[in-house]
Amino acid sequence: MPTMHPLIAFALGLAVGLVLLIVLLVRSGLRRRDQIDEARAQSVRQSASTIRGQIAEQLAPLLPGFEYSPADSKFLGDPIDYVIFDGLNQARHADGDPDQIEVVLVDVKHGRSDLNKYQRAIARAVEDGRVRFRVVRIAEDNSVTTRDYKSRRARAQG
Repeated sequence: MPTMHPLIAFALGLAVGLVLLIVLLVRSGLRRRDQIDEARAQSVRQSASTIRGQIAEQLAPLLPGFEYSPADSKFLGDPIDYVIFDGLNQARHADGDPDQIEVVLVDVKHGRSDLNKYQRAIARAVEDGRVRFRVVRIAEDNSVTTRDYKSRRARAQG
């Protein structure tokens, strides 16, 4: 068998190497494109889930099973979804007792989501009684004073 000229062998090896390199680059590009497409699809799924959750949060007072009056529900959105003044609407417009109004903090979750660390901290503050009602007064000269509110009953007791 005749031997191949070294220059032809080199050129043939170089051509095979280039073909292999091109194949690897094409496969890598396709794999990267698949990864980008999957990341886009995941982003769309996550975004849709987030939007559904936000819509559910806003519609919660109108859904069956929500135990508070929509008129008593004030949407905040962050860090918690609602402050409920349970009984306020009835006290204002019917025969409800203003002294029976209850303030309730509510967070609405969609699916399997859970409270974040700040929402848990707020829940602990309520559990521990670290809740106050303060009055901020703005004077004619635009100066601001702030003080804790105390009802007449509380002032008479202490």
